[in-house]
Amino acid sequence: MKNIAVHMRISGVTVSDDDVNSRCAAATSLATSWGKEKNVSKILSKAVDVAEALGGDGNPPPSLGSEIQGAIQKKSSSFLYEERPLEVGVCAGMAMLSILSATPSNHGWLTADIYAIALWSALAYQPVLEAERRESLRQEVLGAAENRVATAAEKARQRTDVPDPSNVEITIDETKAAKNNFKEAMAGTVEALRRNAALDREELDFLWWAQLGRSRLLKRQLSAVAEPTRIVTAGIEGAKMLRRLPCEVHREIVLRTLNQDTELDLTEMLAAVGDDRTALGAAFVEGSVAAHPTVFPLLHALATGEVVGSSAAVKRRISEWGERALLEAGFAKLILQGPGKL
Repeated sequence: MKNIAVHMRISGVTVSDDDVNSRCAAATSLATSWGKEKNVSKILSKAVDVAEALGGDGNPPPSLGSEIQGAIQKKSSSFLYEERPLEVGVCAGMAMLSILSATPSNHGWLTADIYAIALWSALAYQPVLEAERRESLRQEVLGAAENRVATAAEKARQRTDVPDPSNVEITIDETKAAKNNFKEAMAGTVEALRRNAALDREELDFLWWAQLGRSRLLKRQLSAVAEPTRIVTAGIEGAKMLRRLPCEVHREIVLRTLNQDTELDLTEMLAAVGDDRTALGAAFVEGSVAAHPTVFPLLHALATGEVVGSSAAVKRRISEWGERALLEAGFAKLILQGPGKL
């Protein structure tokens, strides 16, 4: 919350100590409440609302505005979000920064991780804001989300030191029945071996897929596919092999055949994909992609053929579209199937 006094100047009005304190208290309360959410769909919806408040014209969704208004009014009863809508984004952004600052575990799929990837995807797709102060806040949340995803993805794939089994104890009671703690003594060792084996399996599956160099969706060698389609296809198919969010090495492998790396907006990307769009987007017609197009803009466009919003006009390098394909498809898989056992 250390920058909240700076970001409060976004509204352009005089800021008092009471204003800062009441917004800080509201952000802390919201972070606690949002951080307890376990329903993935609700987490996604909240991230979408926060991203909307941070970008665009700054007018928040009514549901988010009302929620934050209620939190602020606990300390500042006269506050109305319709009069100071930009402060909704400030409180929401500060709350998310608090959530994202929690130390990642080796699980890689906690509530904070889901917020992080949804915010990263949505905010990274938005155009840069002309208002410098608002853009500073948006970039701070975007950077925190990106760092959280990268750290969580790497930490989830760290191999576990395999401990020696505990001492086995065997006892015989008065009925001559023998009891032992063999299962408990071996539990830590077996769990570590299982986790490491699962990580090895993911790594091998991904590398075998990369070595094959053939698209199962398009049913032809990737080397025979034009670069825009090839890179996006690699991102979508590579994501199928992952048990957690993608790491930097996964992005490097997806982009290994990149050559020209030209810039295309979303309409141009769809035109470049052409008739292959149906095959690439078939798995994403329904579900989270359909419900949250601002988090999955590329997959939504591939699934529907529709280009929505001003962000679609931003030209991006093919490498960015490939990275986005990997990120969006990996996220969609985890939402649908849950994280694979590690």
